[in-house]
Amino acid sequence: MYTTSVTTTFRAGHQLKFSASAEPYHIHDWLVEAAVSGEELDNNGMLFDFNKLKKILDEIVSPFNDKKLEDLQCFKNMNTSAENIAKYIFGQIKQRLPINVSPLYTEVTEAAGCKAKYGEKVSI
Repeated sequence: MYTTSVTTTFRAGHQLKFSASAEPYHIHDWLVEAAVSGEELDNNGMLFDFNKLKKILDEIVSPFNDKKLEDLQCFKNMNTSAENIAKYIFGQIKQRLPINVSPLYTEVTEAAGCKAKYGEKVSI
């Protein structure tokens, strides 16, 4: 199996809510890595063009820039944890890939040493 990955960044704020309280609103410079996989290369010897994957990822996260994540429709009624953000991005990537390429994971880093990864079980 082949794997291709790209990274991008966005700057956005969030405020996690807990059962009895909420943390203070704060802003992060988020880092996102997205990886896709597949069994075969195309006629150019590539699984999926880096530039195309980067464009897809940038299109997904660009609406997050300089926003409070809880204000975005895609995160309404949801805690904007790195885990939930990773899952959302994964689902969006999955919808935009050709049939022979599958998303492997998305990893979201909200601060140095603090990251979450989301992927689905792949049946082979």
